[in-house]
Parts: sequence; structure tokens; C-alpha cells
Amino acid sequence: MVCTKHCDGVRRLQLGCGLIEVLVAVLVFSTGMMGLAAAQLVGKKAGYEANQRSIATTLVVDILERIRANPGELAAYASNNVGNEGAGMPLPATDCALWSCLPGELATYDLWQWESLLLGSAEQEGVRYVGGLVSGRACILHDRGGVSVAVSWRGVGPAGDPQASPCASETAGIYDDPNGAPGNNLLRRSSVMFSYVGVN
Repeated sequence: MVCTKHCDGVRRLQLGCGLIEVLVAVLVFSTGMMGLAAAQLVGKKAGYEANQRSIATTLVVDILERIRANPGELAAYASNNVGNEGAGMPLPATDCALWSCLPGELATYDLWQWESLLLGSAEQEGVRYVGGLVSGRACILHDRGGVSVAVSWRGVGPAGDPQASPCASETAGIYDDPNGAPGNNLLRRSSVMFSYVGVN
């Protein structure tokens, strides 16, 4: 077998080619995986935001239906800063799910039960509530049969131009982006619905 110096040189050059191909393949694969992980993170955030908005919309519709079922007590449903655990609504004297209630008692029970849904108190992990909305706050306003229900909650990341809300939660600082000035409310998301309730 005859081999020249030229053949030895070519053989030496080819020895590192396989390793370079493997490194390029690993680089392409890892770049693709990083892109996939980033897309999954964005998808999870979008899914979380959609879930919170769905809960908020369901809560708003729920309280409007309760008010429509008990229109004579419209003024009794008016509330501000619902969902503040430090100043939560006391347990009603009468459980309207088990006993017949007067309209005023039903309004009190409805509000207490609605606040429990907002806080997610039916779902607990240890002593923490894990259902409902994150840092949820709500308010119900009325004017001559017109009802406005606003529900606010804490989003994942900052959003521009948060709209003013009639709820007192603006002063709480719970919706502030820590990278901004106090009172920026950039983490606040809200759902507001208006309806007319015929008063008997």
C-alpha cells in the first residue's frame, strides 16, 4: 500500500470534521429548543390571562343575574372594594341556600357568596386561597336602575394605559408594576359591564 505525504495531510484535516458537524448540529438543536421553550412560556402566560379574564366575566354575569332575580333590593347590592380580605363581608345570619330568605337577607347572602367566589375561598391549599382571581377586587354601582359591575385582578406583566376603575383598589398598590412609579397600576386588568335592571 503506497501513501504519500499528501494523503497523510488530507487524513489529518478530515479527522476534526466529524466533531465540527456534531457541534453545529447541537447548536442548531439547542437554538430550536430555546425557541420552543420561549413559545411555551408565552403560551402559558396567554392561557393564564385568558383563564383569569374568563373567571372575571363569569363573576360579573353571575352577580348581574343575582341582582335581576332580586331587583327590589338593588341599593343593597351596591358595594365598593369587594374582595378585600382584611375587610371581608361577615358570614350572613341566614343561609339562603338552605332556608327561605327575605329580599334584604338574600341580597346580603348573594354578596357574601359572590365575594367568596371572587376570592376563590372554596379552593384552598393550606391556608391560601387558590381559586378565584389573583388579587381580585370588585365594585357594584347603580343609578336609576342602571347597574355597573367592575372586577379587577392582577395580570402577569405590565400593560399600557390602564383604564380608571370605580373600585377603590387603585389606592391599594396591589396592581403596581414594581419597575414603575407608585400608583402606576400597570398590572391591573379589569372587566366592566353595564346593564339595566327593572326595579319593581
